[in-house]
Amino acid sequence: MSFHIRRAVEDDAPALVELRRRLFAETSFMLWEPAEFTSTADDERKRIARLHGRANSLMLVAESASQPVGLLTAVGGELNRLRHSASLALGVARSHWGQGIATALVREAVAWSSTSAIARLELTVHTNNLAAIAVYLRCGFEVEGRRRRSLFVDGAYVDEYLMSRLAAG
Repeated sequence: MSFHIRRAVEDDAPALVELRRRLFAETSFMLWEPAEFTSTADDERKRIARLHGRANSLMLVAESASQPVGLLTAVGGELNRLRHSASLALGVARSHWGQGIATALVREAVAWSSTSAIARLELTVHTNNLAAIAVYLRCGFEVEGRRRRSLFVDGAYVDEYLMSRLAAG
């Protein structure tokens, strides 16, 4: 199955809201629980515009058969001392796991960061999400530490790794 990656545009908002609802329902690896996500297409449209209005932020979409199947956001710091850093959030529809979409999205974000004065990309990931950890390691991220009991998921505490990738130099 083929896919391509591009920057999100405001017209993607309705489809991206549906994708995010799907992601939150399909896996407990995402931060939001399904019932907590109440964003509308208008909220998403504003979010896309806000992120793309900032030089240190980005939203990417992976599409297959003209439908969004993956999403990556890179949210750059707003304060001067944090502008060089962006936090990543990634999700791929379960139906498209194992097809290289997550790796392609992360690699695209890494390429973007090298042209955007981003010296640090960071993220958190459940310590038991081995597939995602493998993607991040493959893309040059390193584990910086463990956030113990950082989340409460499905009735149990979950640890997360804090991972980062630093720009050369």
